[in-house]
Amino acid sequence: MPAIDVLFLFGFLGIWIPQAFWAWLSYQAWKYSKNAARELENMPVPEQWPFLSVLIPAYNEGVVIEDTLHAIAQQDYPAHAYEVLLINDGSKDNTLEIAERMAAIYPCIKIVNVPKGMGGKGKSRTLNNGLPHAKGELIVVYDADSTPEPDCVRLLAQTLIADKKLVAVNGKVRTRNWRDSILTRFIAIEFIFFQWIFQGGRWQRFELSTLMGTNYVIWRDALETLGGFDEKSLVDDTEMSFRIFLGQRRIKWVPYAVGWQQDPPSLSVFIKQRSRWTQGNFYVTSKYLPIALRKPFPIGIEIFNNIMCYVLFVPALIWSHITLSLGLLGIAGITLAGPFTLLWGLSFCLYVAQMWFTLSLERAKPQLYFFSVLSYVTYSQIFLFIVFKAAYDMLKNKIQGNSLQWYKTERSKERK
Repeated sequence: MPAIDVLFLFGFLGIWIPQAFWAWLSYQAWKYSKNAARELENMPVPEQWPFLSVLIPAYNEGVVIEDTLHAIAQQDYPAHAYEVLLINDGSKDNTLEIAERMAAIYPCIKIVNVPKGMGGKGKSRTLNNGLPHAKGELIVVYDADSTPEPDCVRLLAQTLIADKKLVAVNGKVRTRNWRDSILTRFIAIEFIFFQWIFQGGRWQRFELSTLMGTNYVIWRDALETLGGFDEKSLVDDTEMSFRIFLGQRRIKWVPYAVGWQQDPPSLSVFIKQRSRWTQGNFYVTSKYLPIALRKPFPIGIEIFNNIMCYVLFVPALIWSHITLSLGLLGIAGITLAGPFTLLWGLSFCLYVAQMWFTLSLERAKPQLYFFSVLSYVTYSQIFLFIVFKAAYDMLKNKIQGNSLQWYKTERSKERK
C-alpha cells in the first residue's frame, strides 16, 4: 500500500474513532441532563451546615476582583458558617486595596497576604499558603475572575454532603464575557461542549469527572490527606483529580451550580493560557501513565482520554491536512476506493450536531449556533499550533534544565 494511503487511513480513523466516542458520550450527556434536573428537585437540605471556606488566589487581579468578591460574599450559604479568604500573592496593582475595601463591607471576607519570598510560584503555591488560615470543613476554590450565581456554593455543598462516595463536586463554568470578541464566542461554545460531553456524559456512564480549577468544593480532610495542591503541576485541578481517583473516591460535575468567568478575548493571551494547560496535561499523563497500566479503571480511562486527544486525534488531523494538501497540489493522491468525501461530510455534520446539541441544553443564544459551525475550520485548528507550542516549550525547558513555567492569565476590561 502506498505511503500516502497509509497516512490517509491513519488520519481518517484517528478522526472518526474519537468522533464516534464523543457522539456516544453526547447521548449519555442527554440522559444526565434529565437525571440532574430530577436531582435538583429532590436535593436534601442538611440538618447542620458544615463551616465552609472559600479560597481565592489573587495576583494582580485589580481589573476583576471587586465583582468576584461581591458575587462570592453574597452567596446564600448560611452566614454563620461561611468565610471568604482572598489570598494576595504579593500583588503589585490595586488588588489589596480593593480587597480591603470589600472586607470592610462584607464581614465574611478575610485577607491573607502571602509572606514575601513564599509566593510567586503559581496558583497551587498560593492556595497552599492560604489553606492553613481556612477554618472550614469544606473548601471551595474560585479563580479571581469568577462570579458564581447566588445559590452556587450552597448547591455545590448540598450535592457533596448528600453523597458519601464523593470527595469533591465541580459546578458548571460559563463564559461571562462571551460577547467581547469572536474568540470569546468560540471559547464559550467549547466550554459548553466540553462540560456536557466530557463531564456530564462520562459521569452518567462511568461516574467519572475531573476538577476544573474553579467553582468546586472538596472536603478539607480529604484535601489534607492528599497533601494539598501539587506545586509542580500547571493544571492543579487535573492532577488532584488523579490523586482522588487513586483513593477510589469520586468527583461529580453538576450543571445546576453555575459560575461565570472571564475568558481571554485576545489570541495571544489565549494561546499562552492553553499552552500552559496542554503542558500541564502532558505532565499529568507522563506522571500517571505507569499507574494507568496497572489500574485501567479509573486512571486508565482518564489517561486514555488524553491519549485519544493528543496522540490519536491531533496527529490524525495533521496527517489529514497533509494528505489533502498533497492531493490538491497534485504531488500525491490516494488510491483507495471508497465514499470518503461523503464520510468527511458526515464527520462535519456529526461535529455540528454535537455542538448544537450541547448548546440546546444551555438554551444558548442563536448566534452561537452559527459560530459553532464556523469553529470547525477556524477555532478548532488553532489547537494544532497550541499542541506544537506546548511540546516545544516542554522540550526546551527539559534541555535547559528548567522547571515548567507558570503563566498567569492576563485579565481585561469587559464590555458592559
